[in-house]
Amino acid sequence: MSGDRYAYEEDSAMIGVYIVTKNMTIEQHTIGRERLQAAGAPEAAMKLHSCFGDDGQLQVFDIWESQEAFDEFLQYLGPVMEELGIELARPPEFLPVVDFVVH
Repeated sequence: MSGDRYAYEEDSAMIGVYIVTKNMTIEQHTIGRERLQAAGAPEAAMKLHSCFGDDGQLQVFDIWESQEAFDEFLQYLGPVMEELGIELARPPEFLPVVDFVVH
């Protein structure tokens, strides 16, 4: 598979973070991303960000280099979510990444 980059390493600390909200809209997500970037939230360790689902109940799946990197980002994310009134439907799930392919 020439040209593919494989980010998987046997001892990889990468994690997948799955977040299900009760009420996030597309508008809230857009505003939140803008506020995080304006605040200088440390996103360099975020390898993938996806937001999907029905408007008003959006979900997020991210891949981070490590739990520590996400925890640092969370210091910015938490206050932004609170300001925008975004509520979680359940606690975030943290999953080890066993394969990550970028085309």
